[in-house]
Amino acid sequence: MKCIFCKSSSRGSTSEEHIVPESLGNTEHVLPPGWVCDSCNNYIARKVEAPFLNSWYGRNSRFEMRVPSKRGRIPPATGLHPQSRSKVDVNLDYDGHLAICAAPGEDEPYFIRTIQLHKHGTLYIPAATEPPQSYETSRFIAKVALEILAQRCVNEPGWNKEIVEKRELDVIRDYVRRGRPGFVWPFHTRRIYTADQLFTSPEIPAYEVLHEWDILAIPSSGESNAPEFYAVIAIFGVEYTINLGGPELDGYKTWLKAHPNRSYLYLKGGDHNLLQVEA
Repeated sequence: MKCIFCKSSSRGSTSEEHIVPESLGNTEHVLPPGWVCDSCNNYIARKVEAPFLNSWYGRNSRFEMRVPSKRGRIPPATGLHPQSRSKVDVNLDYDGHLAICAAPGEDEPYFIRTIQLHKHGTLYIPAATEPPQSYETSRFIAKVALEILAQRCVNEPGWNKEIVEKRELDVIRDYVRRGRPGFVWPFHTRRIYTADQLFTSPEIPAYEVLHEWDILAIPSSGESNAPEFYAVIAIFGVEYTINLGGPELDGYKTWLKAHPNRSYLYLKGGDHNLLQVEA
């Protein structure tokens, strides 16, 4: 067996790879040891997942959804105290109480004095609506996308070799494993439901969806006649779509026009991968 990112032998690797990080609520969907070697697992956690999770959007969205980190801590949200013109960290403790302090780099004594001098004040905590079209977001979604493809093949004999040797995947795997600072692999993003939207089913009266995904195959309109494969991923209600075969979205944009901007996740009767939690 070889690693789907670095293509090196992963014999002896012991790390499971969470397709969506545990810090985003995923404890169920993992790749078995060997599909991602221990070295790549460690690198991706530090250099690909952490920049997205620790971004403003990553922290504030996890705060809003009350999703704890692997250590059981809900990350602080970043807000603004206009009276002192200070950025603040808003923390939620285990009892559900809010604790507010000046953010790192701010003048905390001045922040405290301003609060003491005013009986009333205002605190702004911007809602985490959609993530930015950034290098950190793009690289994180590319990582999730390749691992989604691997998950589809994990029980198929010979498909580890097929994915590792697939030259069409080399560009996206290199983007994840080695990076390309300054280049943002294009991805399509939109909110398809609110992060805390409640769904119902015959088995569960009310539940929230933390994440879900599927693979969309689009027939090629080019000379190669090879189909294009897009990973369609929803995390906290935000849908991301990325091309596994190259940094372009033309095929998906054409597909969207042909399907009046509907989400592929809700065209197939719900047989895609989904993580739901009871509300």
